[in-house]
Amino acid sequence: MNETEKLLISLEKLLLKEKELLLKGIKSPKEAEEIESIEAQKLEVLSKIAQLNENELKPFKERIKLLNLLNTEIKNLLINNMNFLESIIKELFPEESVTYGNKKKNHSLFNKKI
Repeated sequence: MNETEKLLISLEKLLLKEKELLLKGIKSPKEAEEIESIEAQKLEVLSKIAQLNENELKPFKERIKLLNLLNTEIKNLLINNMNFLESIIKELFPEESVTYGNKKKNHSLFNKKI
């Protein structure tokens, strides 16, 4: 097993662990810290992969497709989690409508300058 294959396998393991954690849900700070740790490890592995040339990656096209699919699944899980949290916030605080940090302003006659 060469260094390229080791890096790709390492990235795959990290993605699978992240997916597992997201499926279970973040129930405590421990899970959040674990996801942060995984993100840091992924960044390190990806920076090493980025230094490889194209010829070193060609034999691993299928594994790279799998990694891309896993990454897409994780992205969708994250979006679903954000939407779920947003719906909870809207139910708890109906007067505040927040979408990923953007506050919507109510415009009415009373808000306008006369």
